[in-house]
Amino acid sequence: MENNLSATIRIQLCYAIEKMNPTIVMLELPRDSKVTQAVQHLDPSHLAIVEAQLDKQSAWAVFGKKKNADYLLQDGDRLELCRPLIADPMSARRHRAKREHKSGKM
Repeated sequence: MENNLSATIRIQLCYAIEKMNPTIVMLELPRDSKVTQAVQHLDPSHLAIVEAQLDKQSAWAVFGKKKNADYLLQDGDRLELCRPLIADPMSARRHRAKREHKSGKM
C-alpha cells in the first residue's frame, strides 16, 4: 500500500508593515511543523521584519482565526502575523458617525 502523506507541507506566511501591502512568503516545512518552526524557516530578510513585529505583542492567525504559537500547521494554511489594533473599532465608528453628522452627510 502506497503512503499518500508527504514528508513536507506548503504554507503561506503573510505579514504587513504599517500601511504597506502585505508580503506573502511561500514556505515548505516538515510535516508536523508548528507556528514557531515556520518562523525559523524564514530567510534572514523576512525573519528580521517578523521578529520586530512580534516584539509589539502581535498575534498569529490561520485564515483569520487566532492560533497559538504551538498550533500544528496543515498543508495549504495561510499563517498571518496580526498586528495589534491601533484604535478600538467601535470608538472609531462612533467618531466617524459624529463627524459625518456634524458635516451634514447623514
